Amino acid sequence: MIDIPVLIVGGGPVGMNLALDLAWRDVPCMLVNQAKTTPNHPQGNTHNARTMEIYRRLGIADRMRDVGLPMDHCGDAIFVTRINSYEIGRIKIPTLRERMTKGSFDLDIGPEPLQRASQMFVERILKQELDEKSSVDMRFGWKMIAFTPADDAVMVEIENVDTGEVVKVSCGYLVGCDGGRSSIRRSLGIEYSGKSGEEVDFMMGQMLSIYFRAPALYEVMQTDAPWQFHSMIPEGRASIVALDGEGHFLTWAKLNGDQDPQSLDPRPYIWRVVGEEIPVEILSSKPWQAGLSLVADTYQIGRVLLAGDAVHLFTPTGGFGMNTGVGDADNLGWKLAAWHHGWAGPSLLGTYEQERRPVAVRNLAQSYALAQAKSALSVPAGIEEETPEGEKLRAELGARTEKALAEEYFSVGIQLGARYDGSPIISAEDGEIETSDPFTYVPTAWPGGRAPHRWLEDGTALFDHFGKGFTLLNLGETAIDTTSLQNSAAERGIPLTVFYKTNPEIRALYEADLVLIRPDQYVAWRGNSVPEDPQRLIDLVRGA
Repeated sequence: MIDIPVLIVGGGPVGMNLALDLAWRDVPCMLVNQAKTTPNHPQGNTHNARTMEIYRRLGIADRMRDVGLPMDHCGDAIFVTRINSYEIGRIKIPTLRERMTKGSFDLDIGPEPLQRASQMFVERILKQELDEKSSVDMRFGWKMIAFTPADDAVMVEIENVDTGEVVKVSCGYLVGCDGGRSSIRRSLGIEYSGKSGEEVDFMMGQMLSIYFRAPALYEVMQTDAPWQFHSMIPEGRASIVALDGEGHFLTWAKLNGDQDPQSLDPRPYIWRVVGEEIPVEILSSKPWQAGLSLVADTYQIGRVLLAGDAVHLFTPTGGFGMNTGVGDADNLGWKLAAWHHGWAGPSLLGTYEQERRPVAVRNLAQSYALAQAKSALSVPAGIEEETPEGEKLRAELGARTEKALAEEYFSVGIQLGARYDGSPIISAEDGEIETSDPFTYVPTAWPGGRAPHRWLEDGTALFDHFGKGFTLLNLGETAIDTTSLQNSAAERGIPLTVFYKTNPEIRALYEADLVLIRPDQYVAWRGNSVPEDPQRLIDLVRGA
């Protein structure tokens, strides 16, 4: 029998992020993944600004910058008839170098701009990092075969897929990060609610994902090599995404209902988009269902929790799915750590669902709306004609496409604006916060939101000074005596770091002399003096 505080089932980006977070917070855990290796088929191409902040906290953001598109690779999304033919529209998107240049919008709102890197590349890095963590029992090539919840533990049986060896594990909490077909979710009888897609022209219904190598593609492009091509032709729309700037690409194409994806030759789908039969090496292909907008009815039953695709399924428009899952791990990790280290209140773990499910519902709604907008674009006959009428059709479709799809690429409100208003572990203030829409972000220190970012005089980010536990920002012109609050935290065993900073700009941004930041970099409370009953505040934020 193996005893472990936390057992994670599923070694995708969510499960591995949770394991890394727990290791960083000194919580031993086991991770079980049926596959022996990380996937060799790309998906999840955008790691947004919030996800990159989390990687910065874990000390691996720089490694993530080493994979994916090069610094100077064109970041644009280009709309074409075919790649060797007409460009009809373009959405300008900064390169990574532009995003990481001092004074850029991206570095103004956060310390880490988003990164274009396939989940396939990133998962390899996550696994390499975890393989080096002595506190993480990594078991790729093992599967969970049964679990039995109890009041004080969960009994789990895992099996080596090669040898058939069965090992019994007792864990304090079991976390299912085992994907959209989660066996844990189904065993618990938890259902999804929402929309499951419909068969329309594009980004709804059955799709085919094709991973291929074709350096010759660069030779036929009529423009600079962008991040994305979207082909708009009557025979069927498709997208091609550059993965590394060196000839590896991913394409999505719509499948007809009567097509068997296992017997298809994927190359004609690529050639149709390119406009000619260039040499193509198919590395892998697989069908998938677009247009999903599903969320689990609950995230937790007793000592069993769910995260990532196990509780929400997205269509990929906007790149919200994987990033929402990483946010789940970010929220859950510190709460499991608080339980393990003995300072969590009895209701703390219950706030995971209370805080994260509304975020998933919001993000799903926006992703689905974007998918609908994309699928609703019709391609007129004659769009490829070399005539004044054809030119007019291309101009009209290009303008319509740019207008309809622009928001998909600038979802900063989704990335940084997730809020936990109404959470019982947030000290609410009187009045109402004007929440940002999905595509704008207004920095605010109103409790319940991500702590706003600022660069300090020494070149570090304010975020860099937040501790593993709670952080108390002391921002007044003169330092306020916070001994009573610190003592209250110490009495409950809560790790609390005090960061003194006299900076009028930061004080104006946070609108208070004292600000209590949670372990996940969210604002829990603020005020201009220590509360009369500091113990009450400490008990509130720990879920007592």
